[in-house]
Amino acid sequence: MAGLRLRGVAGSPGVALGPAFVFAPAARAAGGGAEAEVQASAAPEAEVARWLEARARLEAAYDRLVERAREAAGRGAAGAAAAEEGLAILEAQRMMVDDPGLEQAVREAVAAGKRAEAATREAVDRYAALFAGLEDAYLRQRAEDVREIGEAMLRALAGEEPIPLADLPPGSILCAPELGAGALLALDREALAGLALGSGGPTSHVAILARSMGVPAVLGLGDFLDEVRQGARVAVDGEAGELWVEPAGEELERLARAERRARAEREELAGLAGQPAVTPDGLRVELVANIGGPGDVEPALEAGAEGVGLFRTEFLVTGRETLPGEAEQAEVYRRVLEAMGGRPVIFRTFDIGGDKPVPALHLPQEANPFLGYRAIRIGLDHPDLLRTQLRAVLRAAAEAAPGGKGGAAGRGGTGPAESPARIMLPMVATLEEVRRARRLLEEARGELVARGLFPEGLRVPLGIMVEVPAAALIARRLAREVDFFSIGSNDLIQYTLAADRTDERVAGLYQPFHPAVLRLIGLCGEAAEEAGIPCGICGEMGGDPRATALLLGLGVRELSMTAASLARVKREVRRTPLARARELARQALACATAAEVEELVRAFREGWTAAGAAGGADAP
Repeated sequence: MAGLRLRGVAGSPGVALGPAFVFAPAARAAGGGAEAEVQASAAPEAEVARWLEARARLEAAYDRLVERAREAAGRGAAGAAAAEEGLAILEAQRMMVDDPGLEQAVREAVAAGKRAEAATREAVDRYAALFAGLEDAYLRQRAEDVREIGEAMLRALAGEEPIPLADLPPGSILCAPELGAGALLALDREALAGLALGSGGPTSHVAILARSMGVPAVLGLGDFLDEVRQGARVAVDGEAGELWVEPAGEELERLARAERRARAEREELAGLAGQPAVTPDGLRVELVANIGGPGDVEPALEAGAEGVGLFRTEFLVTGRETLPGEAEQAEVYRRVLEAMGGRPVIFRTFDIGGDKPVPALHLPQEANPFLGYRAIRIGLDHPDLLRTQLRAVLRAAAEAAPGGKGGAAGRGGTGPAESPARIMLPMVATLEEVRRARRLLEEARGELVARGLFPEGLRVPLGIMVEVPAAALIARRLAREVDFFSIGSNDLIQYTLAADRTDERVAGLYQPFHPAVLRLIGLCGEAAEEAGIPCGICGEMGGDPRATALLLGLGVRELSMTAASLARVKREVRRTPLARARELARQALACATAAEVEELVRAFREGWTAAGAAGGADAP
């Protein structure tokens, strides 16, 4: 007899079997109950005092978790990468707890007669809605931060532990309606075998942390706890997004085999961290990481990243009433460059506007923001903003170079030294945009040279993100005027197929393996090869092992992704001869539909599995 199978969302790959530990702390989403939501406050001063006391308890809880994460990260032992990832999340949430805007919103609501619980919920809902509407998955995570803080504040107001902790028996599968980053980081990693949660998705903090920790996780299971009793045998399949309750017979045997394979795969992938990403016929492929702040550097390095293929700089400006100055930006960029130890770092200029609010710029609402006023268009329309950022990157490059502070770098050699810092322009559609941006870069460079902050002999390459089909179609011309391409596959796919990937009604049209998308990628690869410049990819396709061989065959030579994807992609590179990758790409370009390409890729990859099972060294 088979067990009960529940379908959710794949959160973290792997299979785990074990006893269920059902963890369902009292929900406080209603702000302490409907009565507390609507009941007027007779003493606003007392309500504010209650709120401030609850915040102090929450701050203390975060301080304890931050200290634990710092200690784990500093030990450099197994799990340090997850600790670094968690530390960045916790520090960001700790800062949000102290946000003056949040406190002011609560004070105003209390002054209007609301209880502290209702005031907290109102302020949290407003802040969360602001971030939840963003298209960028990385920035949407801030809505999750805000909601998590709100739930913790409501618990503190109710006199409960702000961040509830679970005491797990060894080998447990934690089953809960939801789980915050702090609660996950507080768990005993040695006791935690797997996660099953009612909420969350693949880009949520808990999913990111689970992948960093190597914990199989299924999320988005909804109201599933009625089907799970404490201590029941359960299994999570983090790749299929399935939870099995009391599996038995053949199903139990299959899951046990899958668990053993998953454990062996984790050991295999862990052994690849120090290995080069080289194909069997000698092609060196650069595997780099997408990061969103200095706290992401250490996990990327531990996972084997050879550089940063995309540094999202928007966190410096989104949600701020004042823009960061040159010195503030330069300090952040310098820290990243120094932490990467001479490895390349691509700084994307502010990809703002449209769905990414920047209060300091007073940008108007748009009917169609994804085709509107955003990215390089805003930068060129606000040259002081772009020029300030360019100066900041150049200053950081000079300060991180040997000699520092614009001194000896690049002097005394036979030619200009090239900095590991690179500058990338987002959403380029025309040649004129590149030329105008390069002029601003030269102006910024000249200003710094005159101030003695940049050496004349230091070169900082300038490249573009290819996200707009127009850029791919004129790739040969653009390749003559830039130093590198990086394909932003997420936007390129949605613009090519006119399908917003966040709209469930047309999500089925968002097809990374569509032949039209592959043709545009191939145009970029060919143009880059002819011009002798690198061509990379920094969208989600870059971290998808199914796409690795195709991308190599289309001319992509740098793959940028989240740290958690690096090992699997490296394995694909190391077992894919370039000649066969090119043949696969040729066949894919002859297909008529995405389904045909996916079937082609599936057969190609299954050939590896069959060859490995037979003990053969050859590929399909």
